Amino acid sequence: MTIVRPKKYFLLVVIALFGTSFKAAAASSGGSSVKPSIGAMMLFGSGQMGNTDSVNAIPNRDMLYTPIAVFAGFNVKKLRIGLNYEYNIVGQTSDPSSVLNQNVGGKGSAAGLRLEYYNGTTSFGLIYRLSEKYTLDKPTIGGQTSEYEGTSGYGIQFYRQLKNKIGIVVDYSMGSMKSAGGISGDINWSRASLGLVFTNFTGSGKR
Repeated sequence: MTIVRPKKYFLLVVIALFGTSFKAAAASSGGSSVKPSIGAMMLFGSGQMGNTDSVNAIPNRDMLYTPIAVFAGFNVKKLRIGLNYEYNIVGQTSDPSSVLNQNVGGKGSAAGLRLEYYNGTTSFGLIYRLSEKYTLDKPTIGGQTSEYEGTSGYGIQFYRQLKNKIGIVVDYSMGSMKSAGGISGDINWSRASLGLVFTNFTGSGKR
């Protein structure tokens, strides 16, 4: 099965384009409205994973997700544009006996782009995953490590500031990955999560 991977230097090109765009914006505005923005979040949520349409069926089952993410970029007035990296710990809650004795719990990571709008107390953000990798905790019967890769996942997030630089976030994310070894067939996943965020993003250039 052919796996679609992002080009080797794609992220470097994206970073270079961001840098050029923000440099131009800073120059045109006197440099006062463009500020660096960083943050981190930890979430906890639930969802599903599986694919009954694959060659080797992977029945949908309930999963617990614990994503930890960091992001960095620039905020221009009320907009933030940057990069997003996530590490995800996933556990299966459905009994393996109810899903063909399969356990697809594992760990994954994803890198992508982030676009966010902030009005002073709340923000709405979109995340597009350029590269994603997921490895199952348990090997196959033959002792192989099962890995999956994807390039088209996305997330929608709603953030509410609580105090200073701390806030809460509601997240809905989903994606589709192709087998990179071990089990053949694609796998789909989705999750709804709630978590805490720490960020210097103010939407007004203040930090």
